[in-house]
Amino acid sequence: MKRIIAAILLISALFALCACGEGSDGSAVESSNAEVSQTASEAQSKAESNEESSKDIAEAQFKVKVVDQDGNAVSGVMVQLCKDTCMPAMTNADGVASFNAEITDGHKLSVLSCPAGYTYEGEAEIYLESAITEYTLTLKKGE
Repeated sequence: MKRIIAAILLISALFALCACGEGSDGSAVESSNAEVSQTASEAQSKAESNEESSKDIAEAQFKVKVVDQDGNAVSGVMVQLCKDTCMPAMTNADGVASFNAEITDGHKLSVLSCPAGYTYEGEAEIYLESAITEYTLTLKKGE
């Protein structure tokens, strides 16, 4: 009897996890999109406050440049740099997001959100090499 209950709980848990991902037609489930959107908004707020507090810093130690497939700068892209903690930042009008962090082994870079009309089709997490000071990401512009 205990094995049957355990099996039912396991199957229920698996269905619950599947429901958090994609719908049967391959589209993202609405509640997941709302959570991601809320997380992106929170990250944007943090990034804006970090931007204000980092104005005293003369030069960032690490910069991410985001361009489209034609090499044009893309502003409004939310990126995140993580190691022990995560630091979000948004690209400016020049397509650059700056971080006051020296890159060491274990740092990961990821794209949290793209502006309308753009998609990122690269690796979900980019593992950076030690001592790198700049990285360029390319977005695909919608047709």
